[in-house]
Amino acid sequence: MKESSIITNPYQDITTIVKLKGKDVKVHALCTGTVATKVNFRTKKGPGFISKLNILFDSQYTEYMPIWVWVIEHPEGIVMIDTGEIAAVNNPDYLVHESAYARFIADSISKFQIDEKEELDRKLAGVKLKTEDVKLIILTHLHLDHTDGIRFFPKTEFMVNEYEYKHPYSNLPTTYPSWFKPNTVKYKPNRVEVFDAAYPITSSGDLLYVPTPGHTNGHSSIIFKTDDFDIVFAGDISYTQEQVISGELPGAHIDFDKSKQTYQNIMAYAKQRKTVYLPSHDGNAAQRLNSRGFLV
Repeated sequence: MKESSIITNPYQDITTIVKLKGKDVKVHALCTGTVATKVNFRTKKGPGFISKLNILFDSQYTEYMPIWVWVIEHPEGIVMIDTGEIAAVNNPDYLVHESAYARFIADSISKFQIDEKEELDRKLAGVKLKTEDVKLIILTHLHLDHTDGIRFFPKTEFMVNEYEYKHPYSNLPTTYPSWFKPNTVKYKPNRVEVFDAAYPITSSGDLLYVPTPGHTNGHSSIIFKTDDFDIVFAGDISYTQEQVISGELPGAHIDFDKSKQTYQNIMAYAKQRKTVYLPSHDGNAAQRLNSRGFLV
């Protein structure tokens, strides 16, 4: 991971209100700093293994993208999706306990701009919440810009897809706290349209954990069924909404065929139900939620 000269983070935290059984529910979009990746990491260039080599040989970086964390003040308890990044990621020895290969790859593909005031404990305080207020944290996958904030929540329940936990891809496990032991879950059949399987997060069934593989083999997303529309907290299905619409695949993904199927599922779901689609690094995601910008 590389650090560049400091730039101003242009992405603002946003709180919006949705209706759930007629009552107001706050949803917070919290930006925990920014990340820039190789251009060929965000946009696939070349077939198969060649696309991976093209990431390493690429000399161009994207603009700095947000690292969103989503917080739902759900009636059954506050739910958080992913945990964002921390300033220590730019310390030279941050990955000292990882393999030389893992350090090389991490340093070659991305660079971060994170200030301590952008870390998740500070961001929660900014919306008048405390870390101990969070009942459940759901992880879309186990990459460090989604897991580095785990350390702020030693007493909170974590949930992750069982396959993602047992067969991770490009994760950096030495960055996890020693106490990190998430609840691993398996999907249940016939729980939701299009996806055919889901894990119910809430007893009311309005929050569902669904399989969206491609970025990693066990990657998952969260569907929030509000009174008026659905929200898909998409993790790294894609880096922008436009990629799903156009079919442009990120080069970072482990399985391009699975990614294509996930894209098809997302688009099919959005045609059945009004859907706001929120990837974790989409610069327009928070505004799109606030303005009710639907996928189709």
